[in-house]
Amino acid sequence: MRSASTARALRAAAAGAVAVVGLGWGPAAASAAAADPAAPELAFGQTAPVDGIRPGSASGISFSVTNRGDGPATRVALFLTGTQGLSFAEKYSNCVYEEVPAQDEGAAQVTAVCDIGQTLEPGVVYVPEKPVGVTVLDRALYEHLSFDIQADVPTFPEGTQHGGGADPVLRLVERQPPADPDAVYGYERLDVPITARNTADFALTGANVKGTVGGTVTAEVTFANKGPAWVANDVSSPIGVFEFGIPKGTTVTKAPDFCVPAGASAYRCTTPYGYVDENTELPYAFRLRIDKAVTNAVGKVAFVKGDHRWGTLPFDKNRGNNTAAVVVNATGAGTGGTDATGGTGATGGTGATGGTSTGGTGGGSGSGSGSGGGGAQGGTGTHSTGAQNGGALADTGTGIAPLIGGGAAALVMVGGLFLASGRKPNP
Repeated sequence: MRSASTARALRAAAAGAVAVVGLGWGPAAASAAAADPAAPELAFGQTAPVDGIRPGSASGISFSVTNRGDGPATRVALFLTGTQGLSFAEKYSNCVYEEVPAQDEGAAQVTAVCDIGQTLEPGVVYVPEKPVGVTVLDRALYEHLSFDIQADVPTFPEGTQHGGGADPVLRLVERQPPADPDAVYGYERLDVPITARNTADFALTGANVKGTVGGTVTAEVTFANKGPAWVANDVSSPIGVFEFGIPKGTTVTKAPDFCVPAGASAYRCTTPYGYVDENTELPYAFRLRIDKAVTNAVGKVAFVKGDHRWGTLPFDKNRGNNTAAVVVNATGAGTGGTDATGGTGATGGTGATGGTSTGGTGGGSGSGSGSGGGGAQGGTGTHSTGAQNGGALADTGTGIAPLIGGGAAALVMVGGLFLASGRKPNP
């Protein structure tokens, strides 16, 4: 079996005829072919998407290609590129295979370069003698197998014919019956979507932080894909968009990467790339300055609908972890802000209905004549630290309860079902 370096050498050898698009191989420039009336011109016919494949099973992917030029196509190379949820079920002896790791913003891929030792005649439609076998892995969900085919590739290293695997040669045969005269062969690159019958569990976790008024705390929330599938977006934008609601009484002094303001009371966060692997957890740390203590200061964290097909997370069947809460349990700083009942700082303050109030924040005591008190109406009351004055709020252990009671449903994602008919067409 040839090494991965051989596959790279084949790509380098074909560089004069093939343009690289992303991590795959794009169509060759057609200017020379257009200038020569006897030049070949290879193009694919449309191939239907493959849907509902169970993870762990194999599927055969066929295609059709024709030479719509005026001259025969010789020295033909076939390039195959599969997403990371696929593997090649067969290793043909005239193909060289390589596993390409994730690079920059692109996920990992599997590739093959096949030396088709045949001449493709003008006007003839060809199909593989046997459909190309791929295995749908346990991590598969929205996968793609792409084909490029090029004629007159300059050179191939010696021995390529027997370079890749032990299976028979990948051959193209004339399709029978012949092509439909109305069929369109206009695809220089063919992309076949393969959808697995799988799910991915997107989850958010919140935070419960404590601090004093005037201080700064770090609230770290997380986005996770618990799998079993990895998920790639179908457009060039991030996936897993969520909003971080700023708890009342706090100010964000530093937001994490990939989070930007969304109005005055929230930040919108995305994943770094347009895909997320299974069993991945991404932390997002917000620095919050506590400006004043607010009873039940809860920020809502929830997925939001994106402007793309997977924005409603149709693959996520567990919606119970799609929302979370950030709870700030603040204690006074001695001069404190206004508390929930209108009291002021460590010097007591005005109560609700009359009487004398004694109390303070941080263990200090003071008296303040006013119209309120901690006891019965018109009586004398004693205020304990953190209960009334100084804006202090004890740790109530509120957790998620205020989120549920506060109308979190407004931010919960609207579920949707993926329709195979809604797939984007082949390019």
